Amino acid sequence: MLIRAILDHVPPVFNLAKFEHVVANYAGGKSFKETMEHLQETARKIADAHLHERMRPSEVLPTPQQVNCGQQLDILLGEIVRITPKASSANP
Repeated sequence: MLIRAILDHVPPVFNLAKFEHVVANYAGGKSFKETMEHLQETARKIADAHLHERMRPSEVLPTPQQVNCGQQLDILLGEIVRITPKASSANP
């Protein structure tokens, strides 16, 4: 759910409306695009499978392997840090 929330909230950092637009339109290079495509498809589908199912008599919690998008998330957060303007130390 947390990764899904991040995907829903970071597009304005890239001046875009949706994460799908980040994947399709952000000029981050081929590797960045492919990594974000993987993050978009994998994380969103797994989250949707758990968030949009009605409660059943028996449930299985997501495993660490299912929700491990750490490498892709690290690339995304690194790009956000890279493109975010640095605060001037002269203006505390």
